[in-house]
Amino acid sequence: MKKIIVLLFLNFNLLIGQVIISPYIVYTDSKHRFGSFLVQNESNEPYEITVSFVFGYPVSDSTGNISMKYFKEAPDSLPSVAQWVKAFPRKFVLNPKERQTIRLTVRPDKTLEPGTYWSRIVTSSTKKSVPVDTVKEGITAQLKFVLNQVTTLFYRVDSAYTGAVVDTVFYFADSSNINILSKVVRIGNSPFLGNLEVEVKDSNDSTLIKRTEYLPLYFELVKKISIPKSELKKGKYTVVLKPVSTEKQDIPESKLKIIKPEAKSIAFEVK
Repeated sequence: MKKIIVLLFLNFNLLIGQVIISPYIVYTDSKHRFGSFLVQNESNEPYEITVSFVFGYPVSDSTGNISMKYFKEAPDSLPSVAQWVKAFPRKFVLNPKERQTIRLTVRPDKTLEPGTYWSRIVTSSTKKSVPVDTVKEGITAQLKFVLNQVTTLFYRVDSAYTGAVVDTVFYFADSSNINILSKVVRIGNSPFLGNLEVEVKDSNDSTLIKRTEYLPLYFELVKKISIPKSELKKGKYTVVLKPVSTEKQDIPESKLKIIKPEAKSIAFEVK
């Protein structure tokens, strides 16, 4: 009788912390088409590692819920280099306490317009296969828990620049919070990576609340900021929103020009 292998594939957070990847962003450009990242196995068991590439970016709905949108094949209108990236090695076994450097090469179309293109790097980790149970004579069940860690490769061509504009802001109150909804739009030809600084001021222009919200702005996003009413007395207030870039420059030849963002404010009242 033939043996039938039953495999169950899951993204499972028990693997988090066992296999570590660095850095989370690999920078390349038209003069430096090669990059690398490191995969480390901090566990006491061997892991099977596979590297693949996909195009994707964060999107949001009108209420500020953010999710990732991925494309099996990105249309030509989107700035993808996923189809032009190769990894060496692409598949391997990483033994306990070992590390492996993954070298990346980008060979894109030479007619690309100036700007920043990208791909998501998907590093899949699973413990090396071992049979765990026999559920019926001749049938072996084997479970695999797979963790997909997604990082980013940027590829810049010529003059790359970016900025962020807080386009529209409005608020609504519920029983517990003042909810600020702001639509933030990228300008330029490159993603804007940074934070949205949020500052709540009273009628005397004194700052009462200050916080930052992560802003991975590839095209546009709606950000929702909830301010607990318990932190504010009854009265009139102003919330000031300002995008701030936090992107590091790892390749001198691919410097990204940042257009200085402007702050936008909206008044609200706690009754």
